[in-house]
Amino acid sequence: MKSSFDRYLQDQLKKPKVRKAFEEERKVLRIGLALAEARKKKGLSQREMACRLGTSAPQISRTERRPEHSTVQTLERYAHAVGMELDFRLVARK
Repeated sequence: MKSSFDRYLQDQLKKPKVRKAFEEERKVLRIGLALAEARKKKGLSQREMACRLGTSAPQISRTERRPEHSTVQTLERYAHAVGMELDFRLVARK
């Protein structure tokens, strides 16, 4: 059974502007979740990650929650700290 919010969201997503904004926000959310997941797979807390990057735990939290406010250099340093590489791709629109 769907909640009232689910029904509301489904109705709102029928609007092109709302759907576009929702999809853009979902992309950003996926990046932040990927950052946090990579950190956790390495067994690192936000405080430990902050030490590796020379920053604070609250800054790591902000980077994971709102990665669009981070620089490419910060995201690259983050990736390297968890033994990964940052890979940007341009793909054709559907």
